[in-house]
Amino acid sequence: MARKYMLLLCMAGLLAFPASLALACHLEIASVELGCTQYRIKVTAIGVPSTYSIRYTFSLPSTTGGPPLTISNTIPVTAQSGDFTDSVTGPLSLAGIYSAQSLTGSASLISNTGQTENTIQMTFSPPTLNCSPPAKISLSPATTAIGG
Repeated sequence: MARKYMLLLCMAGLLAFPASLALACHLEIASVELGCTQYRIKVTAIGVPSTYSIRYTFSLPSTTGGPPLTISNTIPVTAQSGDFTDSVTGPLSLAGIYSAQSLTGSASLISNTGQTENTIQMTFSPPTLNCSPPAKISLSPATTAIGG
């Protein structure tokens, strides 16, 4: 009877072992700070070797009815190995008002063989971004009456 339980315990341990290894090397945080003329993405990965990279893609819906603006790029892991945090800034040229709730994006940890280790959803800030041009105020010349 004890042998039966020992076999079950060993099998459970073998099944749990690969799962614990997979959690050791993962992408933890991917956030985007948007501005009207640039974006900044910040990523944090845990337990990654220097041969890995982080691939990100996010989309901004058009405020004029056109296709969404999609931004994709790859960040090489520059740490020797272990925990890794980096931020990258890229140019943007936005017009209109954007809500973080309408933005979508994800980041993936990619191994040196091209295998996706894990993928997480990105977070966006600020909650609302207004890239509309300021309203033009038109002033007419004042009329002054002189005389008596």
